[in-house]
Parts: sequence; structure tokens; C-alpha cells
Amino acid sequence: MRKSKVLISMSRFIYPYIIMYGVYVTIFGNLTPGGGFQGGVIVATGIMLINFFKPMRFDLIKLSGYEKITFLTILIVSNISFFVTGENFTNFLSHNQQLFLVLLNFLIGLKVTLGLVNILETFFVEGEIFWLVYTCRLF
Repeated sequence: MRKSKVLISMSRFIYPYIIMYGVYVTIFGNLTPGGGFQGGVIVATGIMLINFFKPMRFDLIKLSGYEKITFLTILIVSNISFFVTGENFTNFLSHNQQLFLVLLNFLIGLKVTLGLVNILETFFVEGEIFWLVYTCRLF
């Protein structure tokens, strides 16, 4: 399969802006429409665009481990409020609610990014194995 030179050059040009926009959507999700999930999807799209011009492979075991650590961090941060205020998933920083929301948006965006990159990388690896087996059957 031949790659398009237009697709390669455009992805090389646009991926930093996509990642930067995804970080913006994640961080300012408490003020504008968006948040951790939407920003994480945009960042994962920008990371996967890099594969068009510079094929890179991620270690799926480490990626899954980082995703699990991020999930546990989300649970710990969101449940700190139980020990401070007596309620789950509430702001434990009584003087700064914005910092709490930005922190949770960032952690959720990181988890979504890691999860989607893990899923897409699995698709790429399985697709390469499929095409390897398929081309071996032809000959």
C-alpha cells in the first residue's frame, strides 16, 4: 500500500497544532465546552497522525500500565474530598475550585489519550500481523 505524499506532508504540518488545541480544550474545559474526554481524543488524534510520516511503535504493556496508574490517580484525587469534607467527588480545595477542575480535566484527558493510543496501536499491530499472514498465503 502506497502512502500519499499530500497526507504525509499535511500531517507533518498539522499535528503540533492538533496536540496544542487538544491540550487547550483539556485545560480550559471548566470554562468552555470541552474537557478531559474531548481534549484527550484530540491529543490522541494528533499523536496518531505522527504515524503517517514517522512510523513509531508504543509498548502496549507500558502504555496500559500508565493508563492504570492515571486511573488510580484520578480516583485518589477525587476521593481526597471524602477525608476533607466528608463527601465524595467534591472540591477539597475550598479556596480554589478552578485548580481542582483543571487537575481533574488534565488527569481525565491523560487517561483518555493513553487509552485511545493503546487501542489504535493495537489496531495497527493487529493490522500488520493480518497483512503479513495474508501476503504469505498469496505466495
